[in-house]
Amino acid sequence: MEDIRLGAILLEGGVVDEAGLERCLAIQALTGGSHPLGQILVEQGLIGTDQLKRLLDLQRTRVAARTAEVQDTDVGCASLLQAARTQHAAEIVVSEGRPVRMRVACEWRQLTTESLRGPEVWEFVRELMGAEVLEALAERHFVVHAWDRGDIGRGSATAFRQFDGVAVRVTFAAAEAPTAEQASLPPRLVEVVAAGKGLVLIVGERGIGRADMLAPMVQLAARETDHYVVVIDDEPLPLPTTGALVVRRRFGISPAERAATLRNVVREDPDTLVIADVGSPETFELALRAAEGGRRVIAYMDAGTVTAALVRALNFYPTYDLPRVRSSLAAVLRAVLVRQMLPDVDHEGTVAATELLLVDDAVREVVRHGELMDLGLLIRAEGSQCGHSLDRCMLDLLVAGRVRMEDVFARAEEKAWLLERTKDLQANIR
Repeated sequence: MEDIRLGAILLEGGVVDEAGLERCLAIQALTGGSHPLGQILVEQGLIGTDQLKRLLDLQRTRVAARTAEVQDTDVGCASLLQAARTQHAAEIVVSEGRPVRMRVACEWRQLTTESLRGPEVWEFVRELMGAEVLEALAERHFVVHAWDRGDIGRGSATAFRQFDGVAVRVTFAAAEAPTAEQASLPPRLVEVVAAGKGLVLIVGERGIGRADMLAPMVQLAARETDHYVVVIDDEPLPLPTTGALVVRRRFGISPAERAATLRNVVREDPDTLVIADVGSPETFELALRAAEGGRRVIAYMDAGTVTAALVRALNFYPTYDLPRVRSSLAAVLRAVLVRQMLPDVDHEGTVAATELLLVDDAVREVVRHGELMDLGLLIRAEGSQCGHSLDRCMLDLLVAGRVRMEDVFARAEEKAWLLERTKDLQANIR
């Protein structure tokens, strides 16, 4: 559990050392406690007034989070969801024999201190997903349902059986679709999507908020009033009510089910397809063929970088078929956007870092010949016109004071490059 004392926060962030803190505490004791610790720190020149304000804001946030913690005697569905929402959790996991855990700012934290018993978890699942879910779990290993609790929030829930009994993973979705700017979509990518044809790959790692990335894409595609847009997903994406005709199809669980759904949707001849996952050979091939047919296809894939995403896609195919696939991909691919979520400077929220590949003639040649490792060189080049690297985006966030050096350094591919460009910032990075 995080400490809410100002002194502990100072030491945690490396703002002051123990000797400096002890000196200020001694001064405070001499004044009989009449002077706040923060005021003494400023008077001693250990921190500035702006930094003190940020630290006090962080302290207030932690106090609010501590207040919102669930009492172990109150582990009802509404109480757990409300407490998690108050602390800006992206998801929670409720499991038999374990405390409830939540993911906040890319970190897993405990929402309760005591482990939950079987009946408490079953009641949570029954209240959130319906009584029929427990019966379905007796036949299948997991069940996926959307949930909506009015003022508390909405999202999706996956109940599953595990060694100790039943567990459920609950994700929170935004009440309204974020705009392209709120989702940190680069303006040049927005222009590519607006062009209306070809394949746009959206890429991210587990837990980056797939729905938050796809929702603004749906909004962009719906701007053309004479278009027919089909969204294939199980997430409760908020769909636009104006502009194009936008409908949703349930995607399914197994690769065979997903491929069958996608195959049927392509027969409907939509102008735009938004596909929640093309992480199997069948779904990727269908998305590629749909784009070859002149449609706009926006598809999501799990990966960490642009290069990793395209390597994964090509690995779906046998060696003898690669020339055909590379040629098709080079012809229809328009852009690849990677988004990773980093903890913000206070570790109370998240900040999006992106990597972007825009397909031009040079990129097409690289893809056509299968020299995918050269893509990293193209987007890392200074003044590149075909996108930007994740390292460059994280460096910009670091310079702006929005993230910490230790969080950026752990994810950087070119660590020496990052250190060289941040050596003058070290004194200001906590």
